[in-house]
Amino acid sequence: MRSSRFRLASTAAATVLAAVTALTVVTPADAHTVSPVNANASTATRNVLNWLAHLPNRSGNRIASGFFGGYSNSGFSLSQTEELRSATGQYPAILSCDYGSGWATNPDITALVDYSCNPSLKSWSANGGLVTISVHLPSPANANGGGLNTPMGNFADLLNPSTAAGARWRQLQDKMAAGLQDLENAGVPVLFRPFHEVNGDWFWWGNRDQNTFKQVWQQMYGYLTGTKGLDNLLWVYSADFSRGNRTAYYPGASYVDVVGMDAYDDNPQVSGIQSAYSELVGLGKPFAFAEIGPDSQGSFDYGRWITAFQQSYPKTSYFLAWNDGWGPARNAGASTLFNNSWIANRGEVDLGTVTEPGGGGTTTPPPSGGTLLNGFESGTEGWTGTNVTGGPWQVTEWAAQGTRSLKSDVNLGAGAAYLKKTATTSLSGRTTLRATARVAPWGSFGTGSQAKLYVKTGAGWQWFDGGTAAVTSAGVNLSLSLSGVANLGDVREIGVQFVPGSGAGGTSAVYVDDVTVQ
Repeated sequence: MRSSRFRLASTAAATVLAAVTALTVVTPADAHTVSPVNANASTATRNVLNWLAHLPNRSGNRIASGFFGGYSNSGFSLSQTEELRSATGQYPAILSCDYGSGWATNPDITALVDYSCNPSLKSWSANGGLVTISVHLPSPANANGGGLNTPMGNFADLLNPSTAAGARWRQLQDKMAAGLQDLENAGVPVLFRPFHEVNGDWFWWGNRDQNTFKQVWQQMYGYLTGTKGLDNLLWVYSADFSRGNRTAYYPGASYVDVVGMDAYDDNPQVSGIQSAYSELVGLGKPFAFAEIGPDSQGSFDYGRWITAFQQSYPKTSYFLAWNDGWGPARNAGASTLFNNSWIANRGEVDLGTVTEPGGGGTTTPPPSGGTLLNGFESGTEGWTGTNVTGGPWQVTEWAAQGTRSLKSDVNLGAGAAYLKKTATTSLSGRTTLRATARVAPWGSFGTGSQAKLYVKTGAGWQWFDGGTAAVTSAGVNLSLSLSGVANLGDVREIGVQFVPGSGAGGTSAVYVDDVTVQ
């Protein structure tokens, strides 16, 4: 929330998540899995992210609702959540709390981080909801806090615990970690959203040196996840729509689980929100509207947001409406939004059920057995790309097996792209080569995109392939029978060819995982 709003936010609410539908669904074991960047994340935390990532595949109950409950030591309660319930008949799927009172001062700066909202969050989780936490932190530059809206003079001090600001930064992280650990002990996963609206100029952490900010985020991730051992966090990067550099502060795919946008405007389809959506969705992570609200409090029609979701932002996994004068119950159209068939509210969160693209289609699980040639758990493992614009990289945003896969960016107007490993290998005595391929859920792949598993063998680099298969963001299992393949003792290259469909254009990405041989 921006400085013009944070002082007024004072009551209870909830962030959103989506619902079980009557669609044909498949269990996570039968679907492609979206895993957290923390390889040690708890099962419950993994299930939350995987469920969120699959919500936009549904025809209904596909966007989880959310509402802000207030600042933990400055106005948190469930009264406005009940107000929302009275206005709509619904509790939101996700309840939000903020741990920080960064505008206040105290001789003990850690007193400005408060997690007394935790009992309500635990109860919310026990009743089938999800939770998200933001932090309007005090400035570590000041011994007694405050300074929320004053740019920090030397932001790089946060990286050096021997400085006074760096030492206070560790103390603030320790206090946050204690609250987050309390939730982990209760089995509560958290959508954790630090440093929100980083591209704005109204918070002490905003509009700083981009590389320094990335290092601070990465240090915080390592400290809370590694040193503190918190395995219940899903990391949410949230930019503001009204400023540029929305992705310039992005700390990297290995440090973020969800990308989000804060959007306050009386026109949910204003061009700035639309362009921000395109930029953030392009990062390849599940997308959320991490804060929404109007400029004109009291008269805004929240029904405009459901129109915007359906017409302009179909890849949204959840939204979080702010409270007080910005809240749905204190404006018009709350019932229109929360009771639309696209919206999932509390009571409709089933983490064991996910939906694949097409409203229930699924990729057949890769056959078990065989020898794993490349699973990309240890890196790119010698694979390269041809006719790609970036990569390949080892990523965690999708995996057919394990937690990692291989990814490259592609220009869809440039024709076929290849991910491959060029090295002499013997497949003598083997019968079948397999791999799983996928295209990203963003970009215009056109109609009829295809993937093909191939090998090149012998001194003449003779080509053999398993035939074309339609490839989507759900992934496809590719197979190549090795019977009849010449020179199996001298395989020079193993790869996957991606061919965009008719009408393809722009940029996107392709993936390969689980290369095995039997």
